[in-house]
Amino acid sequence: MTVRVPLRGWFAPVPMIAGVALIALTCALGRWQLQRAHERIERQARIVALQNAPAQRITAQPVAADAVLYRPVLLRGTFDVAHTVLLENRPHVTNGVSRPGFEVLIPLVLEGAGRRAVLVNRGWLPRDPVDRTRIAPYTTPAGEVQVEGMAVPHASRVFSLGGKDGADEAGQRLRQNIDLDAYAREIGMPLQPFVVQQESDAQDGLARDWPRADLGADRNYGYAFQWFAMAAGVLGLMVFYGVRRYRRLAGASEPA
Repeated sequence: MTVRVPLRGWFAPVPMIAGVALIALTCALGRWQLQRAHERIERQARIVALQNAPAQRITAQPVAADAVLYRPVLLRGTFDVAHTVLLENRPHVTNGVSRPGFEVLIPLVLEGAGRRAVLVNRGWLPRDPVDRTRIAPYTTPAGEVQVEGMAVPHASRVFSLGGKDGADEAGQRLRQNIDLDAYAREIGMPLQPFVVQQESDAQDGLARDWPRADLGADRNYGYAFQWFAMAAGVLGLMVFYGVRRYRRLAGASEPA
């Protein structure tokens, strides 16, 4: 004769409450990650639309970053070669192979009333495998030039013990990172509050196949899967131990 055990007897109260709370928490975190992924997808769609907009001409007049970010821009001015900065540890993938190198940043003194520059990321150079200070040849046009590019919030960044603004690297040609405000004070010239990734080809020995904007929605989907998988795992454990408890109690209740 099989003895029926009430449903409330399947689970010990404390583990059951803890399990339900953990499932609720992990499901909430999973839903939050899904929401973050959807927000990033929508933002990336807006960025793609901006990238296809007509180019906006930038002069020495101050421009708010929000007005031009991720838009094509057209610049005219003169490169301030004396303040060239090479950002180190910037890998570049060529034919499926990642190579170490530098990104070449040079201020472009803009046309128009007043004296103002914009920092231009001109492209990528390979690093000498033996001597990092031996820079591969590239050319910078003299005189007034026209540059086409894309406005981005800042130059690429890597982890640095000296901090993201690279204040301890002021005056150096080779650096890990660069901050626009600190760099403007260093060169004694106001800068537009954004960086321009050059896209116009100048036949100067620099690579300019910039990566597409990726706001990381795939990572959020991955995190959401992990949270939901954790919730499913906790539920599975609750069912497993509940069934085992049921069998133990039912066996103990059977008549001799």
